[in-house]
Amino acid sequence: MKIINTLILILLASATLYAQRIEVTNLNINTSADEFSSQITRLSNDMYITSDREGKQMVFKVKRSGSGWSVEEAVSDDVNSGEHTGSVTLTPDGQYMIFSAYMHDVPGSGRTDLYSARKYEGEWTDVQNLGIAVNSEYWDSQPSLSSDGTTLYFSSDRPGKGGTDIYFSNRTREGWTKAQPLNALNTEYDEMSPFIGADNTTFTFASNRPGGEGNFDIYFSKIRNGAFSTAANAGNVINSPMDEYFYIINPNTDVAFFSSSRPGGAGQLDIYSAIPNPHPSDEVVVVNGIVRDAIEREPLGSEIIITDLSTGEETAYLRSDDITGEYYVVLQAGKKYSITSDKDGYVFYSEQFEIPEHILETQITKDIFLNPIGEGKTRLLVFFDFDKSVLKDESKPELERMIRFLSNNEELKIELHGHTDDRGTDDYNDKLSMERASSVKDYLTNGGVETDRIIVRGYGKRKPLIDASTDEARARNRRVEMVVVKD
Repeated sequence: MKIINTLILILLASATLYAQRIEVTNLNINTSADEFSSQITRLSNDMYITSDREGKQMVFKVKRSGSGWSVEEAVSDDVNSGEHTGSVTLTPDGQYMIFSAYMHDVPGSGRTDLYSARKYEGEWTDVQNLGIAVNSEYWDSQPSLSSDGTTLYFSSDRPGKGGTDIYFSNRTREGWTKAQPLNALNTEYDEMSPFIGADNTTFTFASNRPGGEGNFDIYFSKIRNGAFSTAANAGNVINSPMDEYFYIINPNTDVAFFSSSRPGGAGQLDIYSAIPNPHPSDEVVVVNGIVRDAIEREPLGSEIIITDLSTGEETAYLRSDDITGEYYVVLQAGKKYSITSDKDGYVFYSEQFEIPEHILETQITKDIFLNPIGEGKTRLLVFFDFDKSVLKDESKPELERMIRFLSNNEELKIELHGHTDDRGTDDYNDKLSMERASSVKDYLTNGGVETDRIIVRGYGKRKPLIDASTDEARARNRRVEMVVVKD
């Protein structure tokens, strides 16, 4: 018993020392008005905040530099046209936003609704109400979007367990599903300001349930196998006798941001940083790069789709920046993905890559070069068993993409070039490469593409991408390429 008590005292002492090491700092961007943080994007360089410094709640972009954070500007009038525009959430690339607004120029369903906006040529535009599947006649606000863009969490005071509850909706190709209450965390009290970490596992929110440090406190939960763990109070380093909301975790760093009305700040509600973050999320892998014209090398804005090759599911939809060509996406380790870039007037680009379970680097750079249709050639992500010409199921997303591409460009004809690695005789490899290219043609024609638009050629091992005999070189040389043919 004495040993157990000693261990408890050591643990408590360690926790106290750790708490004393956490530095909570009021950010220099705060004013005498209310400010609260909503989202960190673009490799932690941009922050979007809400402030009423100009007499009404508006969304501002904040930029990080060597000297700290500085407010750049209010985002476009298309977003800030409501009587009040509240908290926002963005995809990691900073190209897609969901925000809340009261009395927005775009009509809504209730007092405060959730809207989406997209970034084109550096400006936020294309504002759309998320519709009645998500919004209600009540207050719907404080959105948080998962890093893959497929799950939306938000707060609402529609009739539920408490005064305000947390709801969620899933994004599909048909739109957002009907919002459901997050019963695992909602109580008869108020739950607000949900946030899902970039790992899609760490979940934070604010609640005024009993047992906290003040009125509204920050709470944490972990999502494991689709289930939320019991919510835990963040403790008195983060929470105070006043109100705390919007605990935002900066991925792959030791920094978190939250909003508090504690004494000593610049205004009623201020943004604070906590370093080191006592409640970090799991590490994630950021894949980023620049999309360029393969001939002119100019940056391009393009649609990008990430597909989980083990399931065939498209796990992320994003867009490279129209001005810089930059893209960012957060992915999970231990999976094999394809990345596809598509833009009108260009041949789509696809590449397969695997993120090991125990990856050492948390950032992967993949630049993408798109060929104009007139110059076009691309390697197809089609897969065969060794020494076989039957298409594997992992090939289907790419083949369906080809069918859409050819349907959208009916004037084009293509050649399919089959290639093998350097093992085996010339005659055998010529036959195998032809059979593999023919399997692709058969799939396309069965999908409605006219057979006279497709020419099949087999080059065997005579045109390697890499002139080497390593396993990696052989894997890259085994391929089928699509080449656009001019009439």
